[in-house]
Amino acid sequence: MAQTSFDAQDAEDLLKELEQFHEAIRDEWSRVLNQWSNLKSVWRDQQFDKFEPIFEKFISTYNDAEKESDQYIRFVREQIEINETKKQKLSGRLADL
Repeated sequence: MAQTSFDAQDAEDLLKELEQFHEAIRDEWSRVLNQWSNLKSVWRDQQFDKFEPIFEKFISTYNDAEKESDQYIRFVREQIEINETKKQKLSGRLADL
């Protein structure tokens, strides 16, 4: 049977970096959306008609990627919790010996 190794500290470091990166991207994305909203309110010509569907697709793609990122962060967090539970159970069993 294959064994895998899970370094909890590496996972926690990764989780921290992912959460910080995710938050930074959200902040920047919020600024982009605000700028887009401002631009949309005043820009009306043929170029806008061509650009708007492209940008709306970009928004949709970003939203999908953000959902996937949330899921990945949740997954890493769950793996850390599972590892901690296993460590606690093992410690309890060793203490019983």
